[in-house]
Parts: sequence; C-alpha cells; structure tokens
Amino acid sequence: MRILKTLASAGLILTFITGIWFIDDRYVDAKDLNNLKEQIYLRMDITEYRELTKQYYELKKLVRENPDSQELKDQLKEVEKERTELKKKIDAKVE
Repeated sequence: MRILKTLASAGLILTFITGIWFIDDRYVDAKDLNNLKEQIYLRMDITEYRELTKQYYELKKLVRENPDSQELKDQLKEVEKERTELKKKIDAKVE
C-alpha cells in the first residue's frame, strides 16, 4: 500500500510539473528562437544597409568635388557593390 501511495504521489508531482511546463510561456521552443534570431539579424543588416547608404552618398559627393580621384571612385564602386549585395540579402530574408 505504501508503494502505491509513493507511486501515486510521484505521478501527481510529475503531472503537476509537466502541466506547468507546458502552460508556462517563458519556455521558448526552437522555432520561436530561430524566428527571434532571424529578426535580430535582419535588424542588423538593415542598420548596416543604412550606414552603407550614408557612406555611398558621402562618397558620391566627394567624387563630384574631386572627379580626378581614382581612389574615391574605387571606394564608391566598392560601397555600391556591398550595398547591392546586402540589399539582395535583406530582400531574401523578407520574402
């Protein structure tokens, strides 16, 4: 009889703990965690895209002021290339 009470108590405790675990929203499953990580990476990419856009227009202004500078033109092409690649990456994540 004592063994039966012990097993019933253990079963009741395990049922109670499992019920709380399934009901409690503080636990995150893998799908939610992946979505959260993707949102964070998307925000980081958007911030980087904004910075590259700012750099792009600053360099464009400098190229207009110094049309003979090949170094500025090369930097402008490099920033434009990075910006285009990052835009494609962002568009792929949004779709």
